[in-house]
Amino acid sequence: MQWIEGKITTTSQAVELVIGFLMVHDVNNVRIVDDEEVSRFLLDHPLNWDYKDDEILNRPGAEIIFHVQADEAGEQILANISSDLPKLPQNIPEVDFGKLNFTFGDVNDDDWLNEWKKTYKPFNIGKNIKVVPVWEEYAQTNEIIFKIDPGAVFGTGLHETTQLCVETLENMNLKNKTILDIGCGSGILSIISMLLGANKAVACDIDPSAESCAENNALLNKVDNYEVKIGNIFDENFLSQILKNAENFENAENAEKTPKFDIAIANIVADVIIGLSDLAEKFVKKGGFFLVSGIIAERLEEVSQAIIANNLTIIQKLEKNGWVCLLLEV
Repeated sequence: MQWIEGKITTTSQAVELVIGFLMVHDVNNVRIVDDEEVSRFLLDHPLNWDYKDDEILNRPGAEIIFHVQADEAGEQILANISSDLPKLPQNIPEVDFGKLNFTFGDVNDDDWLNEWKKTYKPFNIGKNIKVVPVWEEYAQTNEIIFKIDPGAVFGTGLHETTQLCVETLENMNLKNKTILDIGCGSGILSIISMLLGANKAVACDIDPSAESCAENNALLNKVDNYEVKIGNIFDENFLSQILKNAENFENAENAEKTPKFDIAIANIVADVIIGLSDLAEKFVKKGGFFLVSGIIAERLEEVSQAIIANNLTIIQKLEKNGWVCLLLEV
């Protein structure tokens, strides 16, 4: 597969804002290069930051590198970025964006996708889960083993937002539950939910690459009753398609007239979570749970206000290194 590599030069202060801008423009993976070393921010469905060198935020400058497929859709993404990027400093004048130069060119898949694998090794997540890349050998232990091939989607589990979700899921009763994973990326959260006892999961993402990646990871982990759908959950027709797959097959006799999920997960960004809070009752059963993460602490109050306004109840809050994860009751 051929890719186009884009590069944006900015300041460390503006890194998060530029990455958020890219996510809005359908860019679902990025890495950061500063003047002295390479660090990678790897993201599962819109702003899922799964690998980070915190030192980069304290350096004077940064280059954000991302990739889109070399096709008509990819070219349109680049055109939109070229058009909208200069507006960022105008919209947020209090932030120094630096040069904000944007360049792009063709690159071979192997040049970037495989290089980072050299440093991606098995690691623990939560209390009893070991994430093991498919290219690494690991002896079976008493831990729950989650095998992963992130592919080009990047949902590796290394970032705080993903870890907070897994910690929450481990403390929930998932036995025979149905799961909706919004912005699934590699499928890490929904597949781990299945390994923890859930009976059925539907994963969705706007990135077409997520379909084969999440399905492959489900196969690697011998997970059944797992489906991946590509589309925008804010689209009413797509949401209707998702809900048709919501009911637990084993509990079909108890099916609702409009099936909904026991638990939904969205490890995305604050703006999307605010929008989803208005839709939650459409895809989560009454008394069910909505697990949201990817919220920077500075925006917690704004997100909380939207949650309360939509009659959702915050029953748990976890925070790590400036990132917040909330468990909501619908």
